[in-house]
Formats: sequence, structure tokens, C-alpha cells
Amino acid sequence: MDLARVKFEDKILTHYLPRNIFRFRNIGAPNPYLQAAIQARDGAVYLLYFDISEFPTSKPRVYVQQMLYTHSGQPMDSCSVQNHTLKSWNGWTQLCHYIFGDSDITLWKVYLMCRIWIEMYRAHLRTGKPIDYYLNHQHSSEDTVVCENPTLTNDIAPHNPL
Repeated sequence: MDLARVKFEDKILTHYLPRNIFRFRNIGAPNPYLQAAIQARDGAVYLLYFDISEFPTSKPRVYVQQMLYTHSGQPMDSCSVQNHTLKSWNGWTQLCHYIFGDSDITLWKVYLMCRIWIEMYRAHLRTGKPIDYYLNHQHSSEDTVVCENPTLTNDIAPHNPL
């Protein structure tokens, strides 16, 4: 992502979020990312990692910077259409958040989709119903390939921020 796009995204995010909620990191390096916090309505707070190394030409991979677990205690570390997750990385749950192809996609829109996902996840923890019960799955060819054949993406991991 070039500096002009970072400034554009920063302006949008700053319009909607307090400055202390998000930070761009490693801009100008091979592994740029955005960190953003989300607080659910019930008070639970999650830190998200947006891999923006190929954004805006492809959707950013978004991870919760921890492994999440289902209502029944299973790690959310693989592709699940019912729970809208993709293959984990670095011990972090990857969210399935957006159909890419929308030419006016912004990180704010991705953040909003993740915020909705977090609220549905919190509802899942309370009720045991899958996230798909609350949020209709957005079908995309990219998600289908990842879900049907996860070995195709095992070698494609976001850049390690460390």
C-alpha cells in the first residue's frame, strides 16, 4: 500500500474511530499491517491484525491476535463456513470478513465487517449457535477455494510482524 493510500485510509478511520483504537505499522516495509481494537457490546476487547501487504489490490487477511474457541471449546483454527473462519496463522484465528472485488473497499468497511463478526462470535459463545445462524455467509470463489482445499493456501501466510 502506498503512502497516499495509507493517508486516505487513516483519514477515514480517524473520522470514525479514536486515534488510540488503531495504528498502521511497518508502512514502507514488506510487511505493513494495521492493528485495531474492537470492543464488543458486552465489554470483551479483541486486538485485530490486518495484513495490508497486498491491499487494496486484494482483501486484507484479518486475524484476531489470539486463538478463539467455540462455545464447545474447540479452537477456531481452520476454515469453517458455519463460523466464518479461515486457516489460522501464528496461533491467531483468521476471520472471513468480506467479498473482495468492490472497488471502493476501505479498511473502515473491513473493520465494520469484523466488528459485526465479533458481535456474532459473542452471541455464539452465549448460545452455542454457529455464527452463520446470525450472519449469512458471503460466498466468494476465494473463500470456496480456501475452504474446500486448505492445502492450496498453506504456503501463503501473512508476513510475520515480529
